[in-house]
Amino acid sequence: MAPEHSEIPVPSALGAEPLRIHHPEGAFVPTPASRIALKAIAADTGRFRGRGLDWGSGSGLLAIAAARLAGVEEVLGLELDPRGVAAARENARANQVDDRVRFVESDAYQPASAEGRRVLAAFRDTTDFMIANPPSSSPVGDGFEMRRVVVRGARDYLKPGGVLLLSVSAQYGEERVAGLLRAAPGFRHDGVGATTDLVPFDMERPDLRRDVRTYAREEERGGPTYTFRNPRSLETPMTAIEAWNHFQATGESPLSRWQSHFLVWEG
Repeated sequence: MAPEHSEIPVPSALGAEPLRIHHPEGAFVPTPASRIALKAIAADTGRFRGRGLDWGSGSGLLAIAAARLAGVEEVLGLELDPRGVAAARENARANQVDDRVRFVESDAYQPASAEGRRVLAAFRDTTDFMIANPPSSSPVGDGFEMRRVVVRGARDYLKPGGVLLLSVSAQYGEERVAGLLRAAPGFRHDGVGATTDLVPFDMERPDLRRDVRTYAREEERGGPTYTFRNPRSLETPMTAIEAWNHFQATGESPLSRWQSHFLVWEG
């Protein structure tokens, strides 16, 4: 059985103490994408000031980390799973930021309660920053739709000049990132905040194995290709179909990079 607590070291910009995160069964467990988002926040703390939203806050890791920054006034976390909301509230208290962080149960930008809707409505057009670390993929379409939902909805909440830190790992390819901006006019891509080196897209994880199969089906339907790297030849790109077939033949995971991108809302 997986442990229900994680002690996560953080860059010094986010405080001297590690973050202590409780993630009971069913709640979101911090992942490599979570950790690279932490690195992006710490590397550019000046972008994180004022009021913030954390879309898909899980057990609260990124919202709590942002709330440690001196310039941050408050963060509201939106989380679909009530188990995650309960864990996030507990974690905010344990990490002593519960005076600056709130969490509400919400399906994307649709809170489940009238109180949650009232709280979120107060962030419309007044939000200085957003953080979104959606699951690595969604099991339908091309796997990228959650990120489109995040970016389209963010336009209603960010003030001009506000920033969105969005997890978009490298296998999605530049074409899909560019498509985000076309689908939500008014955003400007402002670079990659943090990235890992090439690392295995761990096919031992059932969710990541499912994702590669989802991507391969999208390529089979004629969608844009994905960009993995061959574990035996790092400079050789692999489509999702090639990555899936390679895994089936060898058991080896393809390679990708976990990344966090900055988008700026210009209105």
